[in-house]
Amino acid sequence: MNREEILAKSKKENIYGDEREKEVRTKRDAFSLWGLIVLGLIITGIKLFRVESPADILSILFCTSGMGFVYEGVKLKKKWGTISGIVLLLLSVYYFYKFCMGIF
Repeated sequence: MNREEILAKSKKENIYGDEREKEVRTKRDAFSLWGLIVLGLIITGIKLFRVESPADILSILFCTSGMGFVYEGVKLKKKWGTISGIVLLLLSVYYFYKFCMGIF
């Protein structure tokens, strides 16, 4: 393999950035998710305090977490991660249904 082939292979492998950039993006996504969860819990608490249904916020939180668990479970071939994600997604569908029934 000559120099040009090695450079072309390296460029193709690092099309989405080098290892540091990938790590920063992964940590950014995790940090953003925790922000969403904390804010969602705060809004849920406020809605419960005001005697309002938090079904809309809960459906978003369960969907976000469920999608993450399903993705991780499928990619890493972890049965419990996939099952946990499916349960969270089902809860998301339930709370979304409750939210929609409250509107109409």
